[in-house]
Amino acid sequence: MFRLNPYRIGWRTIKTAVGMALGVIITKLLGLDNYASSAILVVLCIKDTKMHSVHAIFSRFVSCLIAIGFGATIFPLLGQHAWVLGLIVLLFIPLTVTINTQEGVVTSIVILLHFFNADVIDVSLMLNEVMLLVVGLSIAFIMNTIMPSFEKALTDYQNNIETQIRHIFETYSTMCIKNIQQADLSFNQLLLSIQQAKSIAFRDVKNHFVRNENSYYHYFDMRQDQVEILQRIHHSLQLITVDDPLLPKLATLFKEMADNVNENNYTAMRLHLLYEIRLQIDDLPLPQTHDELYTRSSIIQILYDTEEYLHIKSKFGSLKLYHQVT
Repeated sequence: MFRLNPYRIGWRTIKTAVGMALGVIITKLLGLDNYASSAILVVLCIKDTKMHSVHAIFSRFVSCLIAIGFGATIFPLLGQHAWVLGLIVLLFIPLTVTINTQEGVVTSIVILLHFFNADVIDVSLMLNEVMLLVVGLSIAFIMNTIMPSFEKALTDYQNNIETQIRHIFETYSTMCIKNIQQADLSFNQLLLSIQQAKSIAFRDVKNHFVRNENSYYHYFDMRQDQVEILQRIHHSLQLITVDDPLLPKLATLFKEMADNVNENNYTAMRLHLLYEIRLQIDDLPLPQTHDELYTRSSIIQILYDTEEYLHIKSKFGSLKLYHQVT
């Protein structure tokens, strides 16, 4: 069944439209032949990120220069015939694949067709095609330097993820205080948020020519590792079936961690509290029943997992802002 897809005009559409218009206007003012072809260059070089754009521009520039060389030498020798055009393409495409510039094949074919349809193949035609390349690719490069900032989106994801983790620790604290085995917790939305945030952070990396890493990406990667530990802790909490003297202290630890989830928090105080709980284990009487033994062993496992959670954060340090990593 036919249906219309929702669509909104984004940055890439606007840049493509403006770039095409500028390409045609400038090449026409310069008096170049086939000036409309500059618009094709602009369309094919507008990408989602700056790094992808640079790679596309480089590939098209190199492949088009090769196409100009093929067209300027082979057509005058063999004639401007359809089979000659096919022969050039037969030789040209494998060459671009070999030197990893196959992304520019489409624009190069356009250049070859200019030579194929030209009345005279001379130096002026070659210069005309080079100028089309320079103008079209330059406009595409300028358009691609205009990229929306991802900082607000990344900050929003960061706050959202920290809110969800805070809720998890508060729930853990409640489970310890009230000795509840089951809690309404789901990690799917949290993991989805982290994956979406990492995707945006990766795109942000590709929008910088100088640096090739992003503190936000490492931050979300760190949170993903921590969520895996939180899932293990949740499983261990579900195995606690009887009351234990360590549960109130564990509840206090989780409450402390809930209040200090944000990225600039130091973990030393939480580790100190955790080690105090572990030292108290030796002073407690041994479990007398099977359920008490399972509960105590689950608490010990929770303490080890919580320590690992805190160590992951301590290795990460603080989340740096953009101006600190550029």
